[in-house]
Parts: sequence; structure tokens; C-alpha cells
Amino acid sequence: MNKEKLVTDTQTLHRFIQLHCDKKHQDVPKKKGILEVSFQEEDLCSLPYHVCEECETLFIYAYGRLKNCPHEHKPSCRKCPDPCYEKPMWTKMAKVMSYSGMHLGLTKIRKLFSK
Repeated sequence: MNKEKLVTDTQTLHRFIQLHCDKKHQDVPKKKGILEVSFQEEDLCSLPYHVCEECETLFIYAYGRLKNCPHEHKPSCRKCPDPCYEKPMWTKMAKVMSYSGMHLGLTKIRKLFSK
């Protein structure tokens, strides 16, 4: 995986988890943090987040798996021949991706029709 792909995938991961936490965990106390995205010891960007402890754990876990993905051209995790997620974390991430993906897709459609 190249560094541009790592940054864009990490930013997408951040958006999905942040959206999910904002909508689904409204009553849970939030933590502020910053994820430093790096590639081969080169700092690329910083992503500030404000999520609950459960979502922070998922975000850091998913970033670690993404960063260490052995594939040159990363497949989607669902289609990966060598899945690296542990089953409970994969289940949580699938729920986050499903909810946030649907929500973000609907937002894009709404913007198209509102113009």
C-alpha cells in the first residue's frame, strides 16, 4: 500500500467511525484524541477525533490493521483472502461501515436533488 492510499483510507475510516459515534452513541461520554498517520516512519497527517471509548478502540485497532496490510493493492476487507481482523472487531466494523456508508450515500443523493 502506498502512502496516499493509507491517508485516504484512514480519512475514510475516520469519517465513518466519527459519524457512527455521533449518531449512535450520543449519550456516551466522548474522548478527544489525535491519530498521527505515518508511513515508513514519515509523518503524513494528524486526524483529530472526538468519539466514545468503544469507537476510539475500534478506530485505533482498524488503523493498525490498515497500516500493516500486506497487500500491494488493498482489497476490501470483506473480499480479502487473508483477513486480519479478529471476528468480534470485524463484526463491529461491519456495523459501522454499513450504517455510515448508507448514511453518507443518502447524503450525497440528497445534495444532488436539493440543487
